[in-house]
Amino acid sequence: MSTPAEPATAEADAADAVAAAVLGCPAVAALHPGGVLHRAVTYLPGRRVEGVHLDDDRIKISVVGVHGIPVSLLADQVRTAVAPLADGRIVDVHVADLRPLTEQPPALPAAPSV
Repeated sequence: MSTPAEPATAEADAADAVAAAVLGCPAVAALHPGGVLHRAVTYLPGRRVEGVHLDDDRIKISVVGVHGIPVSLLADQVRTAVAPLADGRIVDVHVADLRPLTEQPPALPAAPSV
């Protein structure tokens, strides 16, 4: 027998798992709630997971990227990290902002010294 709290718990677990996978990507500096046109937030009882929105057919993710890393590489990292959690859903990646590069990111090899 299911209770009303079970769907919210499953959605919370899924949103938290996606958020953790995205934050594990070296090209991602942070999650971002998105803007007016690209809102990416999962609303849960008592809290929200900003940067992740789960639909039946799609997962919307909004991030702050690390400056200097190509957006295509960032998107590939995010999609690869989220793929095991997507259950066949499309993964949309929105880069809402960039964070200045303070050191060589682990997503790119160090430039050879000349």
